[in-house]
Amino acid sequence: MPEADIEIGLTKPQQAIFDHTSPARFHSITAGRRFGKTQGAALKCIEWAIDGVGPILWGDTVTANLTKYVERYFLPKLKGIPHHWRAQDKQLTICNVDIDFRSAERPENWEGFGYRRIILNEAGIILQDRYLYTNAVLPMMMDFPDAELYALGTPKGKVLKDGTEHPFWTLYRKGLEGDPTHRSMTFDSYANPLLNTEDIRALELEISAMAPEQVAQEIGGQFIDAVTGRAWAFAFDPDKHV
Repeated sequence: MPEADIEIGLTKPQQAIFDHTSPARFHSITAGRRFGKTQGAALKCIEWAIDGVGPILWGDTVTANLTKYVERYFLPKLKGIPHHWRAQDKQLTICNVDIDFRSAERPENWEGFGYRRIILNEAGIILQDRYLYTNAVLPMMMDFPDAELYALGTPKGKVLKDGTEHPFWTLYRKGLEGDPTHRSMTFDSYANPLLNTEDIRALELEISAMAPEQVAQEIGGQFIDAVTGRAWAFAFDPDKHV
């Protein structure tokens, strides 16, 4: 079997997320746009599979993204490594370890299986479905005592539309409060050493021009309180607007 030290290519921030000695089972990672959370998670899944750590679940927003991620982030790294991609079933097998890919569009397809590693990509979006988390994700971790969950994403507020606490914020908050089973980390977009700082700055300025309060979230990867009435936050001028 291939060694796990093949050219995986994790950046140092990505290594800080996945190569750790923490006893925590729930890892909540917030990050700014283009930090590299999706690519890093894909590379780590390959490493886990080569090491025989599985089965693995990859949860994401929409089905279309699943195929794109496999084709762009997984398959190019698997040359010379035993693997088989079943596109229709959305299952990638690497060195006899299965990685199941599921989207939040079909939450009913998540239930019924156990996993040693669970990746929730764009957790700020998919965890808006509380049922998906409590009825599908949590039971999946019961089969393996060493099961770990990695919730990765740019935050989408602390509360849901119904006023209840966002599950992603709940996970992250527990890490901040010192729960030994939880671990929370935040990275801004500038933490990606593969990006040009000027490009990030240009994106930051663009976001700031449209919604300044969103910079901390979209670039800083921070949870912010919801801002209402943004569409009407302009300087009223009777001569222009009446």
